Amino acid sequence: MRYLLLVFIIHSFCFAQDSNDLKPASVDSSNPSAQSPVLPSAFFADALADAQAGDDELGTQRLVEVKSSELSPSISLSTALKYTSNPEKSNIASKKEDGTTMDLSLMFMLGLGEFGIGDDVVCSPSLMLMHLRTYNDTFKDFGTDMRLFDVDVQIASLTFPFILPNDYTLSLGHTYVRPISFRNDSDSPNHHLNGNILSYSNTPAISISKTIPLDNGHILNLTTGLSYAYSSGDTLSDTLGSQLLEQLQLSDTPANLQDGASHTIGLSYIIPFNDKLTITPSVSYSKMFYKKGDNSGREDVTYILGGSAAYTVSDSINLTGAANYSAKESNGVNGATEYRDFISGITIAVNHSF
Repeated sequence: MRYLLLVFIIHSFCFAQDSNDLKPASVDSSNPSAQSPVLPSAFFADALADAQAGDDELGTQRLVEVKSSELSPSISLSTALKYTSNPEKSNIASKKEDGTTMDLSLMFMLGLGEFGIGDDVVCSPSLMLMHLRTYNDTFKDFGTDMRLFDVDVQIASLTFPFILPNDYTLSLGHTYVRPISFRNDSDSPNHHLNGNILSYSNTPAISISKTIPLDNGHILNLTTGLSYAYSSGDTLSDTLGSQLLEQLQLSDTPANLQDGASHTIGLSYIIPFNDKLTITPSVSYSKMFYKKGDNSGREDVTYILGGSAAYTVSDSINLTGAANYSAKESNGVNGATEYRDFISGITIAVNHSF
C-alpha cells in the first residue's frame, strides 16, 4: 500500500497542473496552441511528468530482500476535484479566473519482477497503463465555454529502475501519450473526426534519484532527468476544420510542434506523521527546448512549489489533498505562453493488488 499511496500523492499533485494545460491561453497571441482548442506545446513535457509520476520515487528506501521474477499486478481507480486560479493558463488581462476541474482515472500497474545484477544492483521493471478523463468547469461557471476542452489522455509507460548502492536509483523508461477530444457533439468543429485523436507522442527518458533518510525519520528525495519527445498528429486544419481556421485567422501549423528535449530537477521532503498520514512538500524546475516547426528555438521554464497530504483510510482507500503554485516563463518565440496558476484539490483513490 505504501507504493500505491506514493503514486497517488504525486498523481494528484502533478495532474492538477497538467490537465488544465489542455485549455487555450489567449486568442490574441500568435501562438496557435494559445489560441485554439488544441493542445499547447508544453503538453507532452507535462504529460511525461505525469506518466513518470506513476513510478515509485521512493523505491530506493525499501530493502530488497527477495529477487524474484514473479509478476505483481495492481489496479487503481481515482477521482479528483480541483480549483484553479487560471483555468485557461493565460497571462492576458481578460483571462478567465477561479475555475474547477474534475478528473477520473483508471490505472493498471504491473511489476515485472526483481532481478539482481551482480551483488549490489537490482532492477525492478514495471509497466503502467492509465486512462485519464478531465471535465473542465465542473460547476459551469463559464457556461459551455470550456466544454470543448474536455479531454481523455491515454498513457502507457515501461520503466526500468536500477536500485544502486548508497540509495541511488537510475531509471530508464519510455512513455507513450495519446490525448483525445472525446466531445463528439454536432456543434463541435471536429465532431466528424474518427475518435477525435489530437496527437501522439513517444518519449524516452533517463533519470537518477537519491534518497536520504534523516535521523528524525523524514526522507529527502532528489531527482534529475532528461527526456526527448517525438510527436505527431493532425494539423490545425485537420483538427478544427478549414472554415474555423479562417475565422480564427490562424495558420495551418505543422503537427510536430511538441518535439523537444526536457530537463527536470525535483526535490521532495517526505514527513510520515504516523502509519496513516504523510505530508510531502516539494519543489521542481523543468526546462523544455523545442526543436520543430514554428516552435523551433522556443524555450519554456516551469517552476512548481507545492505540497500534499495523503491519508490511508483503509488497505484499499486513500485520500489525498494537494496544492501547488506554478509559474511558467518563455523566451517569447512563437507567442506568449507564460502564466501563473494556483491549484488545489482533493483526490480519493481505490486500490487493489492481485
